[in-house]
Amino acid sequence: MGTSILIVSASMGAGHDGAARELQRRLHARGHEAEVVDLLDMAPLGGGKLLKWSYELQLKFAPWTYQLTYRLWFLMPFLYGPVVWFDTFVTRRRMRRTINAMDPDAVVSTYCLATLVLGNMRRKGWLRVPVVTFLTDFAVHPLCVHPSVDLDLGVSPSAAAAALERGAPVASAPGPLVSERFRVGVPSRAAVRSELGLGPDERAVLVVAGSWGVGEVVDTVRTLGREGLYHPITVCGKDTELKARLDQLGIGTVVGWTSEMPSLMAAADALVENAGGLTAMEAFASGLPVITFNAIPGHGRDNGARMEVAGVSIYARSEEELAPALALATTPGPDRDLMIENARALFAGDAADDVLALAGSRAPVPVAFGVPKGPRRLVGTAASLIVLYGSLTVGAQAVSAMGVGVARVPVDATQTVYTGIRLNQAELNDRGIQKQIAALHATAIVDGMVAQSNPKAVARLAGLGIDIGNGGWGKTNRMRWSRASNDVKHAAKVINADTGRTVAREFIPMRRVDAFDLVYSRTTHQKVVIADRVMRKGTKAFVLHGRKVVVIDGKGRTTAELKTALRQYEQRLDGHNLVAAPFSGLR
Repeated sequence: MGTSILIVSASMGAGHDGAARELQRRLHARGHEAEVVDLLDMAPLGGGKLLKWSYELQLKFAPWTYQLTYRLWFLMPFLYGPVVWFDTFVTRRRMRRTINAMDPDAVVSTYCLATLVLGNMRRKGWLRVPVVTFLTDFAVHPLCVHPSVDLDLGVSPSAAAAALERGAPVASAPGPLVSERFRVGVPSRAAVRSELGLGPDERAVLVVAGSWGVGEVVDTVRTLGREGLYHPITVCGKDTELKARLDQLGIGTVVGWTSEMPSLMAAADALVENAGGLTAMEAFASGLPVITFNAIPGHGRDNGARMEVAGVSIYARSEEELAPALALATTPGPDRDLMIENARALFAGDAADDVLALAGSRAPVPVAFGVPKGPRRLVGTAASLIVLYGSLTVGAQAVSAMGVGVARVPVDATQTVYTGIRLNQAELNDRGIQKQIAALHATAIVDGMVAQSNPKAVARLAGLGIDIGNGGWGKTNRMRWSRASNDVKHAAKVINADTGRTVAREFIPMRRVDAFDLVYSRTTHQKVVIADRVMRKGTKAFVLHGRKVVVIDGKGRTTAELKTALRQYEQRLDGHNLVAAPFSGLR
């Protein structure tokens, strides 16, 4: 056997692992030894699984928190050192054991945290063989570059240039690591289209969202359906719930997990994606024009912008921009041809050649030093849990306070005040108050305990066409996860059961929101509504403005007092030429 290469990846999505597996395949084809290991397996006590779980949680249910953490390193580079130390501390023992067992000629990282660990080990002299980082994205995050790594390889010249700017000593751009299946032996376009039931002149758009099916995929498919000019072929990855929702939607063709992406790309006229990851690179190799739309926060938006600057794709930032992008990408012509040509030009070399060229110079790997296993595991696990808990509670409260992850007022609602009235048991049963809420076109906010005691009154509200908001369970719980489950999920279930249909579509808490609330709201399809103003008994008068959210709290008032407050509120709206609207109108 020839040269031996250790490749360190992470099962955090198809991009990192896909690049690692393709590099391994190319090295094997040249007669060299190559082994792929997962960095997440090297963290103690399942810490890697915890990291993967929290990352998927962020992308699916709280992407705004991912955007916050993604941008944090640009704004606070002084945090870089502690992250490098912590990642090395919790993985170095198993990493050294793996390196000693294989005795490789070079180590390659396809994942940013692995780059930090290997770069730090290289700097300290614990690792004497060359280290290579393969940058899988156009956007190069600060955490993806370590100055002690010997060589950075980019998927594009701009990625290599960004690595140099961030301190990489040497960088080049051999291009994406994509399977030859996307360029050689691709099935006949006509045959695949016939199998999919596509007409010869029908424009097919392949919609993807990675192996996890993250992002606003349903909204993207609906948008394509409204266009009426395109047949979406949507690949849902491993998300069976997403596939079921799209099957029910009935727009275009819906595909679950598949290994036939080369065939689907051959059949399509354009690709619509949201992350700029491995599938976009595969489309570049296939000669399929790429459009980024509904980009996920963080690297998705960053990749979309940088790919567009490179002339290899189009970044549609709104529905208005999507229509001309689709027309250009699916219509034969010089603009479409140039985009395809620019994308194919990315494949300028072979990363395997660069890795092998660097692997010639090496020194023996030093013997691993001892670290007490018990304290290391205890400290590593405790720190992981503290960081995760902080991001899910305090961090989420901070971003929600800035309006991130909550329902928003439409831009054009300049004369509208979105209004909700929180009701106690007596007020809920009062028919006069019910009629006032209906006339005001406001939302009736009911908590779970009140709804459970008064099912007929809740049903009567729904019968009047009044928007009913979930006001939480009505009883506090110190355990945040249980509190969120009761307030969001359990309370909505009771309200919906009272009416026999899904009516609780907004969650209106009277406390600070954390990520557990945001997760449960997302999974139960409820919008989180945070009031700009809460009018309680005794609240001083304030000026009403359009594009605001107001809650009138009936708790602590008698029914007569609430009726008076509602009449006065309606008079104030009229005096300011404003109108009230229910929370269902929020986005």
